[in-house]
Amino acid sequence: MTARHATVGAPATATGVRTVEPHAAAGSETKSRVDLVLEGGGVKGIAFVGALQKLCAQHTVRRVAGTSAGAVVGALLAAGYTVPELEETLREMQFASFEDGWARHFGKPGAALAFLLHNGVFKGDALHAWIEERLARKNVVTFKDLRQEEPGDDPGTPPYRLVVTVSDISRGRELHLPWDCRELCGVDPDSMKVADAVRASASIPFFFRPFPLTCGPDQGSEKLVLVDGGMLSNFPVALFDRHDDRPPRWPTWGLKLSMRTTPQQDWRPAGNPVTLVQRLVSTMTDAHDRLHIDEPSVQERTVFIDTEGVRSTDFHLTREQSDYLLAQGQDAAGRFRATWDFNRWLERRHPRPDTAAAAG
Repeated sequence: MTARHATVGAPATATGVRTVEPHAAAGSETKSRVDLVLEGGGVKGIAFVGALQKLCAQHTVRRVAGTSAGAVVGALLAAGYTVPELEETLREMQFASFEDGWARHFGKPGAALAFLLHNGVFKGDALHAWIEERLARKNVVTFKDLRQEEPGDDPGTPPYRLVVTVSDISRGRELHLPWDCRELCGVDPDSMKVADAVRASASIPFFFRPFPLTCGPDQGSEKLVLVDGGMLSNFPVALFDRHDDRPPRWPTWGLKLSMRTTPQQDWRPAGNPVTLVQRLVSTMTDAHDRLHIDEPSVQERTVFIDTEGVRSTDFHLTREQSDYLLAQGQDAAGRFRATWDFNRWLERRHPRPDTAAAAG
């Protein structure tokens, strides 16, 4: 392993036993491992950096999955960016520069024409180039550069440090790239560009043009239309759960850019055509994940970050708003770490056979 990957995937010492790596005490040089699942949230993604400042002080990220903004942050983290580098990179990011195309030069008429002709107001080329250039700084181009295989890994999980969620609206299905590249797209997963997957996942409907992906010959060489992964699943927190009969060697934590809510708090009126359309869209996009978020096993391992007051598509984010999001991420992760205990979570969710028999 090269130095550029120091923040993700430190060498394993485990053989699949129940608790492979004990949680490190504060100040210890040995960090325990964790997998992360980052929700989408547009410009609010800098809140992830605040959370990582707390979480990575005692933990090393082995694998990371992300959707939309989570895919952007996750890709940089998997490529080897340290948390301070992430903060510097996202702080200097000019979201307004991603508003490329006719809308920049011709205002609302240009935006309307771009949407009608290309199914998105902004081209997305500037965003794609930004992602590609930042990954290149760490010598990451394709998913082959993010391969990592170790003894004790779940044989049913492909060996990549990054997974990007996208929505394939051509076939109405969710894709996890590069995992689904070969079977569902006919593409060699090692050859797929990481920036392409991230750009596809960040294709916020109506704002950015959908991203085209040409399938391989065995899939008919058809061109898929890919958009924001949040259309089908914005928060697949169970993505790294093992599929064999072994308990997890380390936890998976989800970072969610909203607070835990009750059914009463989720209630929104739909008294006119505009709000009706808004509620229809939000229901279609959120219902799948809400089924899982309501489960205690998911809530227990999720960092809920309050980002109320900042819109995902506010591309003219101010310094004050960035500071607010960063602080919210720090606060949420600090509160989470104060109560989290992996061994207690294992006993509740993956009891040993003798414990389960005694309980029965």
